[in-house]
Amino acid sequence: MGILFKLRRQTETIVSLLAVIILWQLASYAFPAYLFPPVNMIGDALGAIVIDGQIWEASATYLRILAGMAGAFVLGGILAFVMGNSETVNRYLFPIINLLQGIPALSWVVFAIIWFKHTEFRIWFIMVATTLPAFTFQLLDAYRAISKDLMEMTLSFRPTRLDYLRVLVVPTVVPGILTAWKVNLGNASRVVVVAELVGATSGVGYELLQSQQLFDLAGAIAWTITLVVFVLVMQWVLARIENWVLRYRPQSERGR
Repeated sequence: MGILFKLRRQTETIVSLLAVIILWQLASYAFPAYLFPPVNMIGDALGAIVIDGQIWEASATYLRILAGMAGAFVLGGILAFVMGNSETVNRYLFPIINLLQGIPALSWVVFAIIWFKHTEFRIWFIMVATTLPAFTFQLLDAYRAISKDLMEMTLSFRPTRLDYLRVLVVPTVVPGILTAWKVNLGNASRVVVVAELVGATSGVGYELLQSQQLFDLAGAIAWTITLVVFVLVMQWVLARIENWVLRYRPQSERGR
């Protein structure tokens, strides 16, 4: 049943993508190429990116996404642990982080340009600032999901702090951690493009700006596809990690 379900899901995905491609190709017959470039033109632009080695431009964006998310994950994990263990700290930090969550990514871009000189640090700061609140709240919820009864039973054995983390905390929060990464990956991919539009001389955002200035929609779509493929690959990697880490759970409870 599991194989048939996956096969059906894959078939549905392929059919949906084919429908979008067909509709786009039909639109290209009715509108100018600069509005709806034909599918073959987009394919040529994507092929040029790969064949000419321009894909390394996209790799700069990939590294920025991973570096920014790693920074936000570490800081968010520290904040979540402190807030989860101290109600006083939680009362003071919660409104601040909630406020940060409401600040648009474009505002952080403006702040970073004014505050910092180095372009890479600007982008890293923007990535961390925009994904930190979500990581913090998601990890805090995962930490608070630990059963009190299970916690009391574990503490009754008087474990060391390391054993307490290894036996109770880590297995409980790992699903929340993986979910946080999967959710924030899509958000980070959108934010990094905004960050690269201002000041960067490489990356998908920079290339999109060049395509916009040349009215090259085919090129813009091709560069967007390189970013979408990266996100899909990372989602697949996270799903495989989740299946391995949570292999003790029934298949229906794990990510597919």
